[in-house]
Amino acid sequence: MRQWPKKKLSVCLVLAVCLLAGCVVHSVNPFYTRDLIAEMPGLYGQWMLTKSTFREGTEKPWTFSNGAIMIPGDKGTVTTIVARFFRINDVLFLDTTADEPQEDMSLWWTLHISPMHTVSKVLVDEKTLRIIPLNASWMEQAVRDKTVVLPAVWHEEGKAHLFTASSAEWVEFLKKFGSDPQAFPETDAFVFVKQNALQ
Repeated sequence: MRQWPKKKLSVCLVLAVCLLAGCVVHSVNPFYTRDLIAEMPGLYGQWMLTKSTFREGTEKPWTFSNGAIMIPGDKGTVTTIVARFFRINDVLFLDTTADEPQEDMSLWWTLHISPMHTVSKVLVDEKTLRIIPLNASWMEQAVRDKTVVLPAVWHEEGKAHLFTASSAEWVEFLKKFGSDPQAFPETDAFVFVKQNALQ
């Protein structure tokens, strides 16, 4: 197993804590069960990130493939995020988690550094791909209000819940809230345009 330089690891962990507080909903378990997996060959290929909360990742195309998203970084490095598309009630979702760390870790890998599962709703048209993460602020409020009741532990440093719900429990959650525009607000979307559509 690759050993990370201690200095680089500590910097990365501090960055992760800063970024993850209130940003991303993390789960120990996948958000899907295997029977819900959807193969999406029409989405495989290169996509340019054209709208994002972050600047990193907008300069070069991302490559979507069966089971992975590859994100080019500086100095020729590539960050790999393990990715699985799945469907619930005809709504397409994406479960992502970090792959093995790279020497030059990108912000996108850092967002998954736990490494834990995150979930996003996916909207697709002919040339555009929108990936909308589950909104962490909405989720925290829903837990406080008991609108959402799922097993979780409180992460004091990150001031957020780390969810330990089973995949089956997440499926039921997504059946109920997967189409809720507050849970998955389109204003939070990461917008991609198919590479050949830009040429």
